[in-house]
Amino acid sequence: MKNWNSRLYAPLLIGGCSLLSSHTLADTVLGIYAGAGSWDVSLDGSMGIDDVPITTDELGLETDKSSFFYVALEHPIPLIPNIRIQRATLKSEGFAVVDREFTWDEISFPASAPTTTLLDFNQTDLTLYYEILDNWVSMDVGITAKILDGQASIESEPEGAEPIEEITELNGGLPMIYGMARFDIPTTGAYVAGMINYISYDNSTISDIEIKAGWMFESALDIGAEFGYRQFKMTLVDFEGANADLTYDGPYFNLALHF
Repeated sequence: MKNWNSRLYAPLLIGGCSLLSSHTLADTVLGIYAGAGSWDVSLDGSMGIDDVPITTDELGLETDKSSFFYVALEHPIPLIPNIRIQRATLKSEGFAVVDREFTWDEISFPASAPTTTLLDFNQTDLTLYYEILDNWVSMDVGITAKILDGQASIESEPEGAEPIEEITELNGGLPMIYGMARFDIPTTGAYVAGMINYISYDNSTISDIEIKAGWMFESALDIGAEFGYRQFKMTLVDFEGANADLTYDGPYFNLALHF
């Protein structure tokens, strides 16, 4: 068993905070923003250290729908950042008789053997951010600690031989640059927005991008809905002896609340 919590997690969150300037916050009252919904996610890509890495299609990987929620707290206190928490589940399972030999985490898996694969982890984003614009055009900048919690496992059952299994722990956290822009259509309650978390380190890159459109029914308790598209992409090069190029993406829908 190997632990995937090493070089990519080396950048210090504290160092990233130096990118945040001392903007005063635009909110004049305490505000809470929340939402929960379902992400119709698909998985595509490859993994392994072979010249031609094994693909998700060859492993027969299929991804369950992901549930997620977010909560953001905004306040008028200068210098102290706002805070946003988002959590999503990602689970992919596959079974296939793989036609060729492949290597994952320096373990070789034989050809023509029944192979079971599981990628199962949660991701929690803890974001500290400042509003640099807050009008019908809004813009936030900050830093996110993306926390991964789960594992990847591959098990092969060669005929006439002992099963081969490799488990890689996906536990740890890493800092990412955060940005958000939103455009409100005046007097309608409708808006469009985009958000990104991004880090590139030692030839590896992780990005998490969302674009969405929403509508809020303005009352004493604002309630609305959001439709969007999200892409979570991991490109890992020679990371703990393994390579991976995985993309989780698809449309999502969530209910939204502001009070």
